Amino acid sequence: MADTVEVTDGWKAAAFVVVFVLMAAVAIYSFLITWWASRSEGSTHASKAQVKSTEDFITARSRVDVWKMAFSLYASVLGGSVVTGPASYASFAGLLGLASYAVAVGAPLLVVAWCGGLARTADPEATSLPNFLLRRFGVRLYAEAANEGVCGLTFLKPGQATATLSALLTLFVMGVALLAEYATVGTLFRSFVGCSDGLAAVPTIFVGLLTIAYTVVGGLYISVLTDRIQALVSFVLVIFLAIYLASDFDGDTSGPVTEDMKGFSYAGWSSVFTMPISLISGTIYSEALWQRVWAAEDEQALRRASVGACFFVMLVVFFFGFGGWLALWSGKATWDTDPNLYFFTLFSSGSNGILDSFAGLLTLSCAALMGQGAMDSLQNGITATLSSTLLKNKPLSWTRILVLLVNIPLAIVGATSWVNDVLTLFLLSNMITVSCLFPLMVAVIPGEVAKAYVTEAAVWAGCIGGVLGSIIFGIDQVGGDVADGLDMTFMSNGYGWDYFLVALLSSIGCTLIGIALSWVYRKFLEQKEAGSGKTPANAGTSPNPEAAAA
Repeated sequence: MADTVEVTDGWKAAAFVVVFVLMAAVAIYSFLITWWASRSEGSTHASKAQVKSTEDFITARSRVDVWKMAFSLYASVLGGSVVTGPASYASFAGLLGLASYAVAVGAPLLVVAWCGGLARTADPEATSLPNFLLRRFGVRLYAEAANEGVCGLTFLKPGQATATLSALLTLFVMGVALLAEYATVGTLFRSFVGCSDGLAAVPTIFVGLLTIAYTVVGGLYISVLTDRIQALVSFVLVIFLAIYLASDFDGDTSGPVTEDMKGFSYAGWSSVFTMPISLISGTIYSEALWQRVWAAEDEQALRRASVGACFFVMLVVFFFGFGGWLALWSGKATWDTDPNLYFFTLFSSGSNGILDSFAGLLTLSCAALMGQGAMDSLQNGITATLSSTLLKNKPLSWTRILVLLVNIPLAIVGATSWVNDVLTLFLLSNMITVSCLFPLMVAVIPGEVAKAYVTEAAVWAGCIGGVLGSIIFGIDQVGGDVADGLDMTFMSNGYGWDYFLVALLSSIGCTLIGIALSWVYRKFLEQKEAGSGKTPANAGTSPNPEAAAA
């Protein structure tokens, strides 16, 4: 096997034709469904696809059955980066790290389904995660006591601060994830197909504009329908690749499997905790999945779909990661190979991993289809977050314009070299969302007791406590220097398990302290009111529509 080979013009042309045709076919399918729905009356399927309001556009309220939901969850989580990320991770975290990675990608579906079911029970009319939190805390806690000057408390626009924090977090998480999908397309056309930077930007912009186009027209429900096609076709391609690899693998598997390759190292053992907690926290703050919460027919359909999608997601992630691990072990890839191309070397005649086989072309097509599925989900999620917070009660046309204004610049940035600088923010996003994970999970618990004691202040205490705890730990780890401590905590800790554990435990502790103080304060008010002969206030136990609409 030659060490390096070059991509021929024929394979380059084939890559552009096949990928462009596949992605265009998905877009055409979505446009045809939208056109059919707009001209069909009386059909149940057509009525589900019709978009009559902004709420229809961003939630597809209770329209998606269990099978469509399972396909949609699968497609939303598995982007094009699944072909590159797990293989690269397995190269230094070993098989143990790969197993943790696979579980970590699938497990968030179960967590979001559980939290989403609780949220639907608590407030069936919410339209997004920030909107849910606004309505959840949109009450005048102890308003009567506050008006009387007890502790000088006043509550202006309750819930607004928490909803804003949630919106900013979800936008940040989804923005970085969307740019990562754009970057994957560009990287593969540069490194695997052998294109120049300018030419590699063409497919990135093409898929970005295509997904934006059918997102503008059909909204969430059309995205769910295209997810079904993308999921089915990509999974069939995965099965074909697995069969082809099993029957035609020609690498050397006689070498020893070292302890590092097994994952019995710091990186491997650390991944058992850091991968699940970072991906669960990041995913739970992604509106791309919360949209599916509101779209599911009911809580049972949501949970059943999440179990099926979780299983197949873990299977696919492990397959691509194991392929990269196998390429390194067998010598098909070397340490000089681009880490993004470890899996691709299995179907390449050179260790540099270039496009020169039909199986390699199918792998590229699979990555493109999965990337397209994740992109339209993230574009819809970003739109839903902004629409439900900034464009409340505005016409649907405003939301459609917002899709263009937000996503076109992101597609352009994703096609440039700037995107690589943005992707360094993944660790920052994970550390912050881990700090805010537990407060959100207790905030979605339904019931009057939870509403009374899990207050907005307790949620903020948990979020701030998690961030401060991790910062203090980082500063201590570098010997007391504040700047170096901040950099280590949010940018350079290498996904160390101790940083994530400190952030999580600090957040849990501060949230519980906030809940305890809420209980103490409530008892104080009840005793004061009982002493004055007044009926105890029942504030904090039911939503206030006026506050929620503020």
